[in-house]
This record gives sequence, structure tokens and C-alpha cells, in this order.
Amino acid sequence: MAFLTFVLIVLTFLAYYLNQRSLVSPAILFSGGLTLAAIVAWINESIWNLQLDFRTFFVITFGTLEFIIVSYITSFIFDIVSKNHISQRHNSYLTIPSYVARRFKAILLIQILIVLISIITIRHATGIADLMSAINYINYVQNGFIKGQINLPSYFSLLLLFNSAAGLMAGYLFLEDIIINKKFEYILFINLLLGFATPLLTGARGDSIVFLIALTILGYFIVKEQSVWNSANTKYVVLGIVGAVLFLFVFEWSASLVGRNIENSNLGEYISTYLGAEIANLNEFIKYRSFPIHGEVFGQQTFVTILPTLSRIFRFALPEYKLDIPFQILNGHNTGNVATVFYSWLYDFGYMGVGVLAAVVSVIGEICYKIAKQRSGFQIVKLVYSYIGALIALSFFSNRFFENLNVNFIYMIVFWIVLKCILFRREKNK
Repeated sequence: MAFLTFVLIVLTFLAYYLNQRSLVSPAILFSGGLTLAAIVAWINESIWNLQLDFRTFFVITFGTLEFIIVSYITSFIFDIVSKNHISQRHNSYLTIPSYVARRFKAILLIQILIVLISIITIRHATGIADLMSAINYINYVQNGFIKGQINLPSYFSLLLLFNSAAGLMAGYLFLEDIIINKKFEYILFINLLLGFATPLLTGARGDSIVFLIALTILGYFIVKEQSVWNSANTKYVVLGIVGAVLFLFVFEWSASLVGRNIENSNLGEYISTYLGAEIANLNEFIKYRSFPIHGEVFGQQTFVTILPTLSRIFRFALPEYKLDIPFQILNGHNTGNVATVFYSWLYDFGYMGVGVLAAVVSVIGEICYKIAKQRSGFQIVKLVYSYIGALIALSFFSNRFFENLNVNFIYMIVFWIVLKCILFRREKNK
């Protein structure tokens, strides 16, 4: 593990310098996340009795190196094309008009109403009056821990998506006010909190984590687009670090909220499971199972949330199946059931899948990143990239990229466009 960690650190520095020292480029998010996981796995190497297989080393290092190289080539080609076809980025930062923030008061009322409707819907669908118990039940059924059927109305997921979309847009305005105007807008902060917390109504802590990472990326964009860094902003960096530490404690506590069993683990073991055990689990899969594994459906692990949409569009039968993500016990320690993004790719397509899909993710991420950097100030594409960047950052954890880039993401973009058209409309001169 020590050598893998060292190589990933070197690759992360390579990605950092190849991308103009940006901390939110796709390459740095991908390699940085895996480096963090490798460090945690190295710390727990003896605890988990982790004996790294050379094939695991090969998959992780060459997959990461390919991602960085493809990202650099894509950036190079994009820069050549953009000189002739894309307008140059504005140097001056254009702040969002104050009336936009005021209009978010109406959005806040809608968000609160959505939360209330969602709570009523959850209780009705599960038949459980206690909200925490109802959330636990939904989480257990959705993850296959228990057998059950939940008939949530079709509009339910759209309501939750709207709250998250509105929350992330409000988050950009909130961060801009904090960083540039030195103001704390309470309405925007509550908008943000509701956007962050709404996924927890179905036990989807992962979506809340994506929200936080996306918010961090947006904050980085705002800071980097200022001509001069104000030293007064340093306090917000400190607050961000304190917030991250507090989040680790809240994250463990939230496990009980959504029905996860944490009775037999302390905070260190719990965090290690989520930040480093993925590499150990991937290693077990590579060592003891043959792949690719051909199931009834093409790409059934990788494209699990995309296939249902494709089946409706192209009218083909999609057999019912469950994801093959078994829980692992290593040296007597529960290491969970996630095994990095490489697990799904290897499972469905073998080593070839790693080569092809790493390139696909790299190209998509880099193009969105370059477009987001074209102009300073608020842009819908910045929200889009912040979300995609968050998914790429979580590649060390699971196949979040292809799991979340589905029809719901398209709905989220539509919500952003509609919200911008309504909220950013110029005020009439009185």
C-alpha cells in the first residue's frame, strides 16, 4: 500500500501542475480522491490484513494515469478550438444583483412546502407514522436489506430534485455574498440547508455529500475569479475546515437516522470504512473473482440507473435484477460493500472497460470544466460542472458518475434554467 500511495501522490501532483494548479479540475478531483482513499487504506493495512494484489495496483494507477492524460489532451484540443469559436472569458467578475437573493424568499416557501408534502407522502407510502422509522424503512428496502414494496408517487422524486436544485443555486449566491460582499444572507443559507437535507428524507446521504462537494467547487470558482485574494477571506477557509471536521461527526450520527447499524464501530473505524475500505474491497474482488461477469443485462452494474430510461425510450424488456455488491468482512472488520468506480467497470467489461470508461468520464468532465471557466460570475454550466465534479471526486468511493448522470440530472438542469429565467429577470424601473 505504501508504494500505491506514493504513486498516487505523484500522479496527483502531476494532475495539479498540468491543470494550472487548479484544485477542482477533473484530473485533480479523480486522482486526489483515490489518493485520500489510498492513504486511509495504508493506515489500516494491518487492521484489515490488506495484501495488495499487483492487478489492483495496475488498475488503480494506470486508470488514474489514463484519466490525467486524456484530460490533458482534451484540454489542449479545447483550447485550440476555443480560440476560434468561443468568446474569451470576461476578466471582471459580475456579481449577482441583490434582487435575485430577495426573490429566493418565495423559493424558500416552496422548499418548505415540498418538505412537508414529502413527509406526508413518506408516511402514507410506508404506513409508518414515525418519520425516522419511515425513513429507515425506505432506506432498508431500497438497499435490499429487507423485502418490501414502496409505492411512492411519480412526482415525489421531482419534488426532491427541485429542492436540491434550488438549494445549490442558492448556495452559489450565499457563497458569493460571503466571499465578495462579506454578508451572511440567512434566507439563502436556509435555502441551502434545505437543498442539502432533502435527500436525507429517503436515506440518500450520498446525494447530500455530492451537494456539499458541489458547493465547495462553486466556492472555489468564486474565489479564483477574484482579481485579488482578500486576506479577510482566510477566516472562511478556517470555518470551512472546522465545518468539515464537524461534518465527520454528523455523518456518523446521520447513519442511525437513515437506518445504518453503527453500534460496533467507533468514529475512526467508521470514517476509515467510508474513505479507504473501497480499495480493500476492490482488491478482494480482483483477487477472488473472475471478470467480466456477464449478467442478463449489458452493463448492469455500471449503467444501473440509465438502463430503465433507455428501456422506456427504445421499448426493450429490462429483466429485474439486483446489484452484486456484497458486504465484506476483512480480518474481522466490516469494510462495507463499495469498491471504487473500478469495481463496476471491471465487473461489466473487464480491463477494457476501465480503459474505455475512464477516458469517457475524463472527456466529459474536462469539457464541462473548460466551458465553466470560460466566463466569470454565475453561469448554469458552473452548477452543472460542480455536480459532475462532485461525482468524479467520489470515484474513489463508488460508480457515482454513471449512477447519478441519468434522467434526474436532466430534470435538475431544467430546474436551474427555469429558476434562472424567473429569478434573474431584470426588475422594471420604477
